[in-house]
Amino acid sequence: MSLQSVLEFAGRSDTGLVRAQNEDAFEICEDLGLAVLADGMGGYNAGEVASRMCVELIAQFLQQKQQAVWMPIFSRPAVLAVRWLNDAITLANTRVYNASHENEAYLGMGTTAVVALSHQDKLLVAHVGDSRAYRFRNGELSQITRDHSVLQAQIDAGLISEKDARFSPIKNLITRAVGAQENIEIEIHVHQMEVGDVYLLCSDGLTDMLNHIEIHHIMHQYNSQLEKCCEVLINSANQFGGRDNISVVLVKVTELHQRKLMEHIFAS
Repeated sequence: MSLQSVLEFAGRSDTGLVRAQNEDAFEICEDLGLAVLADGMGGYNAGEVASRMCVELIAQFLQQKQQAVWMPIFSRPAVLAVRWLNDAITLANTRVYNASHENEAYLGMGTTAVVALSHQDKLLVAHVGDSRAYRFRNGELSQITRDHSVLQAQIDAGLISEKDARFSPIKNLITRAVGAQENIEIEIHVHQMEVGDVYLLCSDGLTDMLNHIEIHHIMHQYNSQLEKCCEVLINSANQFGGRDNISVVLVKVTELHQRKLMEHIFAS
């Protein structure tokens, strides 16, 4: 019987050199093949609250789903795994939104989120906001999420070039966030994994300091040493200014297993 693909994880978060506190959060659940990263925003301490709530709620929801059924998440049909992932982020949105309206200190808080969930030989990637996911494969680095931001909308409309966008004064204005509104629009894509793939989840504290080429160089040099790669990515972002909190999670595919299921039997 085929098994879930084998993944190696590493993660690290740093306050950076300018901010007084770290409002990023991440959660890794190796048994689920799950990684969640969030970058909070809001008043004093509120961003930290939003990001921590978000990653914990998503992880807890998916863990409870696995415990409630006889078959692990990764053995379930892909359509159901996508539904559960969507439901997990929707739940986090509701809880963060409600908390922001019930406690004056949390008014206006919200958070980005980027989530990677392994499902057989696929990786489900969901995101809200401008925290990103990248894939390093065969020496090439590809960004596999598109920012939900005002700047990305301008790039898509041809109003500003990718080169000039890095220096835009509005690059941190996002158009979607967990907890910002009662209803949320979540983007989810399914990616075919290959042995040797390394997936990077990161907050904009990394991508604001390092460009694509710089991230690629580090990933190329340290993709076989995930903990070291996390360390070098964060240290490099700090060397370039460290103007925001910096968080990175790396997921490496070390073994790949496929499992054929009669998905229509279990889709209900």
